[in-house]
Amino acid sequence: MNRPARFVAIWLVSLLALVLLIGAFNAAIDPYDVFGAPRIAGIDLFKPRAKNHSMLAKTYQIERFHPVTVLLGSSRVHIGIDAHGAAWPAAMQPVYNYAIPGWYGTNTSYRSLQEAVAAGPVKNAVIFLDFQNFFAPEPTAVVADEDQKRLLVQADGSPNPARRLQRLSDAALSLFTMGALLDSAGTILAQHDAVVLDLPVDGSSNEADFINAARADGMYDLFAQKVAFEQDRAEGLATFLANWQGPLPNMDIVSRIISYCRAHGIALTLAIAPSHGDGLELYWRAGLWPRVEQFKTELASVVAKDGGGAVPLWDFSDYSEWTTEPVPASGDRKTPTRWYWEPTHFKKALGALMVRRMFDHDPTPFGVLLTPDNVAARNAAVRAQRQALVCESGRAMLTALPHPRPTGCDGSGISTRESHRGPT
Repeated sequence: MNRPARFVAIWLVSLLALVLLIGAFNAAIDPYDVFGAPRIAGIDLFKPRAKNHSMLAKTYQIERFHPVTVLLGSSRVHIGIDAHGAAWPAAMQPVYNYAIPGWYGTNTSYRSLQEAVAAGPVKNAVIFLDFQNFFAPEPTAVVADEDQKRLLVQADGSPNPARRLQRLSDAALSLFTMGALLDSAGTILAQHDAVVLDLPVDGSSNEADFINAARADGMYDLFAQKVAFEQDRAEGLATFLANWQGPLPNMDIVSRIISYCRAHGIALTLAIAPSHGDGLELYWRAGLWPRVEQFKTELASVVAKDGGGAVPLWDFSDYSEWTTEPVPASGDRKTPTRWYWEPTHFKKALGALMVRRMFDHDPTPFGVLLTPDNVAARNAAVRAQRQALVCESGRAMLTALPHPRPTGCDGSGISTRESHRGPT
């Protein structure tokens, strides 16, 4: 072999060896928990880099986990409900948290439920619903194309023919890319941080991001930032619904979920997720409270009709003592809150209380089983809670925003923007 050819051969062998070494390193660290590599304390016990790849990670996690109970919902469930918590009855364990953070809706919960059932012996499903997801129609494409391709089944329940190729693509991107290499290195470097973000094998994110943000900025700033974000969302939804007539969007997805669970022998529990009073006030100000009540009324009817009385529906969205705790003052970086990180994300302590309430007969008067027979009374009771707390006591609920006289304090509990018409 002449000298140039020998040089090229050595270079190619060295390059191949380097690529294989990088692949072996990424496989061992497994920053997105795609392969289920052993977790070693001080090296890769925590998986902080899975944060931005949660749908990728969770799809492969649940195939290995084989849960008896699956949790579904948004980032509030992803962070706020501990699948490994002591509140879960033994008969429902093991529990996997398959909630997906990000701008996904009820359709994504349905597709995730299909995936969970295809992956293992699911017997129970607990799905938390956000009323905001019923104020605009969800798009047909509920998740990105590559996320759909890696699922075991298609939307119609048939085997997914694109899955094998997508799995190869996922493996290659997790092993042989510079991004994966940097995330593997970042995983190792993060292990000795004071508080490390993690995606455990049961899918329940820890609260590290919020803990670190609260230490740096204080609880007031966390609330204020989320209030500003959620205010824009509420105003956008109000504009969309201004001329909406008839039933709210996406109730048909709930019907499909109920039918699917009945067909597969799955015990389904539905829950309306709680928000802090600061978050609820934004929907009063936007004139959307009649729509919130319409949502509860229609949901109770759909669940009773399609569930045949066998699907419990819990409503945790109210102005109770568990959802209206005071927010520490601006500049206070030491005083914690007990139940909420900010207006939409509740803490695991409140998540555990909800689990005990739904499945362990906890007598704490937080949350109500909603039915068509009591939904009108429940809506009136929540209005009365707010009347006493916000209107009569003068409590300023909204953090870091002007506090004019609250809307809906004329005794009706309905914003003047919507008072000319009730739920359609």
